[in-house]
Amino acid sequence: MFQPQTCAFAVALACAGAAHAADVPEFAGDPVIVTASRIAQPLSKTLADATVITRDEIEQSGAQTLQQVLSRQAAISITANGGPGTNSSIFMRGTNSNHTVVLVDGVRISSATSGTTAMQNIPLAQIDHIEILRGPASSLYGADAIGGVIQIFTRKGGGEGEPRVNAAVEAGSRGTGKLTAGVDGKTGNTAYSLQVSHDQSDGFSATNALNQYSYNPDKDGYRNDSYSANVTQTLAPGHDLTLRLFQTFARADFDQNPVGQDWTDTRLTGQSLESRNRFSDIWTSTLRFSHSQDKQETFADATGGQRNSLYQTTQNEWTWQNDLTTAWGKFVLGATHNDQKVSSSSAYTQTTRTQNAGFATYQLELGNSLLQASVRRDHDDQFGGKTTGKVDYGYRFAEGWLVRAGYGTAYKAPTFNDLYYPLAFGYQGNPNLKPESAINTELGLEYRHQGSTFRLTGFHNQVSNLISYGSLGNGIGTMLNVNRATIRGVSLEGQTKLAEFDLGGNLTLLDARDDKTGQWLAFRPRQSANFTASRDWGRWTAGVEQQVASVRYDNISNVTLHGYGVTNAYVDYRFAKNWTATARVDNLFDREYQTTYGYNTGGLGAFIGVRYSQ
Repeated sequence: MFQPQTCAFAVALACAGAAHAADVPEFAGDPVIVTASRIAQPLSKTLADATVITRDEIEQSGAQTLQQVLSRQAAISITANGGPGTNSSIFMRGTNSNHTVVLVDGVRISSATSGTTAMQNIPLAQIDHIEILRGPASSLYGADAIGGVIQIFTRKGGGEGEPRVNAAVEAGSRGTGKLTAGVDGKTGNTAYSLQVSHDQSDGFSATNALNQYSYNPDKDGYRNDSYSANVTQTLAPGHDLTLRLFQTFARADFDQNPVGQDWTDTRLTGQSLESRNRFSDIWTSTLRFSHSQDKQETFADATGGQRNSLYQTTQNEWTWQNDLTTAWGKFVLGATHNDQKVSSSSAYTQTTRTQNAGFATYQLELGNSLLQASVRRDHDDQFGGKTTGKVDYGYRFAEGWLVRAGYGTAYKAPTFNDLYYPLAFGYQGNPNLKPESAINTELGLEYRHQGSTFRLTGFHNQVSNLISYGSLGNGIGTMLNVNRATIRGVSLEGQTKLAEFDLGGNLTLLDARDDKTGQWLAFRPRQSANFTASRDWGRWTAGVEQQVASVRYDNISNVTLHGYGVTNAYVDYRFAKNWTATARVDNLFDREYQTTYGYNTGGLGAFIGVRYSQ
């Protein structure tokens, strides 16, 4: 049996032998992360398993989708029910697909009926950078953050002087076409940005012959139109008012009927108004109101193009956060109020709920020691109160080295589907459900020196009161708090420069099982790895990526999915000032594989483009 604790201890001993005694400086280019503590801090001082993906990394890779970018990261696996725009699920550290919170500029844009975010409809053209926080984060962000948090930051302005313009065009296999254009700048006390984009693809058949009931060999296309806008007005030094707007409109074809076409129209909307005020050298207060909406409608030729279903979630949230910097450490104190409303073609027995929360975070740096602690109390008018907490300690024992340990709790709230779905086809919701709960412990070892980084993390997560399908005993199915799971794993990440090549990679070993049956949790590969190598020859940059995943279990079809390895390659050529030509080949060796049984993945594909940025 795989023993992650043994593996972590062995690798830690091997790495520790290279240590040199001294304090750790912050090396040049150290990324700043906000998600790990709700305040900005250098990544090198973050006591969490966290990653920052920059805009430059996204552009250089030539990745086509957000799923491609995320799937290259440690302890993350992605499944999809077909090509571009079809339903995708993310499994972080072996937890369920609805155990990861996704934020866009701090705002949840998600479905309260399914409990997930339609990340397949967030185009890369709108993204400035991505922050990934692995591990329990309910003490920072409330419900559902059992596996972690992914925060997406849209592109923003703020540069002094004349407006800066960016634009890009791309075309490729399967009728793929992309256009994006944007402008940002700062005039006087006003900073602004606007980005618009259009994506389209003819796609490929979402299903294959293994899918007995919905196989349709037609092409399933996709298109997406989106925009983001940000305006910040400085009212006085240290006092800013910011308006942020984000919206995508997407249509994705999928296969549900063996003849004709089925499609989903999705609209994701996020709007926020934020007042950030620095009242003194030690106190900064931020008050934000946000409005978000997830609207999904399905249609089919078989019904004459009539709408078959509607699921819409609307959320209005107030957040007040106070950052205090004192001689005794940094404090974050805050409160949130969130109203959720569901509109649907299904007659839910209840369509609204309210959540209130108060939270506090503390950070201390004392000599070579680092400490972070957080606590949060949530109250949901459906199931009552829930308190979560987390504490992390780190010690810099040698130059470039940090060892850390953490303990945290988290929970997931039942969805409206779980609670209030009306009786239909032998199923109904269960309003007596309780939240799922998790207890996570982890150990980490990190090394940073002159741009090289290595990180080893071992984690152990016990999730109880898991919501699973069951029976009321009268022939009616429902959701019950019956299961419990234990997830253990090790992830190893690193990047360095060797003989003019930039090298990076990660390896994740996972043991995720249902405690009652001993069955492997579905769609989690036991081993997965990603490797990248690139080189810069002045005007030219070329690179190759390798993704590997072992066997996985598909509990829906009760089959084992084979492991796979996929190779991608890319080239960038800077042929003039501000101009870059790009080329990328996905699935270079045209491997056939599935992330979900009966659903196709993209074969060999080539894409070329040109981008301009000032």
